[in-house]
Amino acid sequence: MRLVIWGIFGAVVGFVVMYTTLSIQIDYNFSAVAFQVNAALSLIAFVLLLYIGLSILQMWKKSKMNVSDDEEDELDIWLYQKFSDTNLVVIATIVIGIVSSAIALITNQPAWLEVVSVLSATIALALSIGVSSMITRFYPDRNLPSVSEKDYGKKLLAASDEGERHVMLEGLYRSFNMLNGALILALLLLIVYSIGTGVSQLFAIFVVGIVLLGANAQYFLFIRKKT
Repeated sequence: MRLVIWGIFGAVVGFVVMYTTLSIQIDYNFSAVAFQVNAALSLIAFVLLLYIGLSILQMWKKSKMNVSDDEEDELDIWLYQKFSDTNLVVIATIVIGIVSSAIALITNQPAWLEVVSVLSATIALALSIGVSSMITRFYPDRNLPSVSEKDYGKKLLAASDEGERHVMLEGLYRSFNMLNGALILALLLLIVYSIGTGVSQLFAIFVVGIVLLGANAQYFLFIRKKT
């Protein structure tokens, strides 16, 4: 019954969105502000890169400190939280760098801005490897795998205790559900944009659809083998 109700609700929302899209013409010239947006994103990426570099230095110094048994737990918590925060900032910087590079290359921005945009994304990718590899320095006695090793995910789960595996798997499952919803929303927005502007986004719709299908197929086929 709930499935029928949600289906009817989705149909109503879809009808309203499509009717509104056909009634209102979306027309906005992004090229007029492309340079300002590109410059702002590049500046944000630069600030985030400075934060990442500072965080790496802080974690490196903290990991080398000699502390008492009472302070060791507090240090572990600080390192874990700082490591998680830094990884999040690294991902954000990579995304911002890629988006900035896309804007610069597609809208034919000045050469220096294209170089800065591409360079920020490249540096962020390099730092992501460096940040991920620091975990082995924090816990040298746990035999944690290096990010460059084959089957890194399996080895990391094997080296983690039950509580850590539970936290990781719960976080990954929540991320998987959010990804599904975000990609479906992206498909709807691309369809609305295509209809409203008359600029076909079919290629992007196909790509997002393939990614959505591939992610779900990998998940459900994997758990199916475990039954």
